[in-house]
Amino acid sequence: RAVAAERERLLGPDHPDTLASRYEAAFVLGRTGRAADALRAYKGVAEARIRTLGADHADTLAVRQEMAYTLGRLGRYSDAHQVYASVLTARERTMGADHPDTLRCRHNLAFNLGRLGRTEEAHRTAREVAAARSRVLGPEHPDTLVTRYEVAYELGRLDRWQEALATYRDVAAARAGALGPDHPDTLAARYETGVALGRLGRCGEALTVYEELVDDRTRAQGAEHPETLRARHGLGVNLGRLGRWAEALAEAREVRALRERTLGPDHPDTLVSRREVAVALGWLARWPAALTEYRLVAAARERVLGPDHPDTLVARDDEAHCLEQLGHAAEATELYRRVAVLRGAAAG
Repeated sequence: RAVAAERERLLGPDHPDTLASRYEAAFVLGRTGRAADALRAYKGVAEARIRTLGADHADTLAVRQEMAYTLGRLGRYSDAHQVYASVLTARERTMGADHPDTLRCRHNLAFNLGRLGRTEEAHRTAREVAAARSRVLGPEHPDTLVTRYEVAYELGRLDRWQEALATYRDVAAARAGALGPDHPDTLAARYETGVALGRLGRCGEALTVYEELVDDRTRAQGAEHPETLRARHGLGVNLGRLGRWAEALAEAREVRALRERTLGPDHPDTLVSRREVAVALGWLARWPAALTEYRLVAAARERVLGPDHPDTLVARDDEAHCLEQLGHAAEATELYRRVAVLRGAAAG
């Protein structure tokens, strides 16, 4: 910001160097969680670059692509899609279909299609980009592996878990070779192999993956790092799937306590762990204690997300199910009815 202000004073507001500094300021705003501020800053730079450099200039397209990314961060996926599609058309026309910047834009478009629920399109686009990046950059280039990771993610959303597992394993092995076994991207791919194994009912193998991953995350990032706790959560889930509910309850309680201390009591991950505590209590037939936990989750989600948010409604369904188990049929029925009304209103 200081450099941008000084450059504007010395060179003028539309000088390329001034705009470069304003672009950097916007970038940092976005990466520090201030997405709305970043979007406003990017928009100003984009308007100036269109005016001075033209709509198809590489610098103009770069800032518009960051605008699209930021729109996605804000949950405005339809707006992001429109900008990505426009930038992609310009990049293909001016740079060619296989230019790395064009492929980066197509990768982002595929990611955004997935968030729009257009899973088949997202999968097809990601596969095309992965093939092109492999051809242009090499099969083990980090960008190629990022797109193959997205292919695997979309395969999972299509319930094609066997293919997803194979792809995640390939990505994990390639990242271990190219980036190192303790690189965060390598560890992320290993985590997803555990998810896929669990979805395939291979819970014993998934448990082994998570046990090893917890050890490696703890060594590389620390016992209280969010990703270490995420791996421990996966471990606890698979203990439950194997029927080891007392161990699952102990793990969920420890993870919830650590997440509450490091992330805060209302953080989504903390609430997911609190819900896992409730699930384990239910399987152990400790329904009164489970009801207390489910109600805490529902109240926190309603406070943070609103009464009609999908996650809040899921929490209320959990609460109603627990009430049924306790024999409070009338109270459960009324809660189910309220949830149905809120879902209907949201859908309408």
